[in-house]
Amino acid sequence: MSSAGTGNKEQQERIREQFTKTAEVFGTFAVATRGGEAEWLIQAVRAGKSDRALDVACGPGSMTLPFARQVGWICGFDLTPAILERAKRSAADAGLTNLNTAIGDAAQLPFADGTLDIAVTSYSLHHMPDAARVIAEMARVVRKGGRVGVVDIRVEEGAAVEVLNTRIERLRDASHTRTLRRSEFGAIFAANRLRVIAAEIREHARQFDHWLHVAGLHPGDAKYDETRKLMESTLGNDGAGFHPRIEPATPGAPPELMITNTVLLLAGEKE
Repeated sequence: MSSAGTGNKEQQERIREQFTKTAEVFGTFAVATRGGEAEWLIQAVRAGKSDRALDVACGPGSMTLPFARQVGWICGFDLTPAILERAKRSAADAGLTNLNTAIGDAAQLPFADGTLDIAVTSYSLHHMPDAARVIAEMARVVRKGGRVGVVDIRVEEGAAVEVLNTRIERLRDASHTRTLRRSEFGAIFAANRLRVIAAEIREHARQFDHWLHVAGLHPGDAKYDETRKLMESTLGNDGAGFHPRIEPATPGAPPELMITNTVLLLAGEKE
């Protein structure tokens, strides 16, 4: 997940509030854990030294910084100043001089048609009221033959699973809108003349407590308790698609509630 604009003022405020509150804890987590996905995306969109790139909803720079090492120029674009400042500090510390940042709305990207080679976004679309519009904007700003890459959580096909999944996600993070299904990602890419050139599903095991911690919730918080109760109600039936189970997080540790985040990595080329 990352924090980007939406075209909806109330939702923009929810995003700013959430990612201002969690800028450091979420930023530390994202940068530390998403390097492998960044490398996959770099390879999938064939990033090269002559490319001009855009990271939409860049958040703390978990994709922007690795891309900056591989492309000629990249813009980290986000809605939330606090988390964008963290990305800027990281870029300065790394000595990256080909990385610029900008604040704005992902639903209205400030780039002319076909002026970029690559546009990517990671863990942002489930915060967008209109994810299709954001992907359409990314497709608009890349040239013919340009590439678009997406990394985001994915919900299983099925209305009942999606309803409970959304309820849990919104309790955890009020800026969540809805998680797309794999079929929806494919349809949006096709509608924007993005030919899929790479796709992969990954599963990430997460400690439930840490999953809530990076969202700013802790045991004893009312929303923590309600979210945990709902998640525990799906033990044995997986009614929300999180594959919950009770197991030691590490050998010898006390049993913990564990979940799985299912993630789609997708890259397309503009026809």
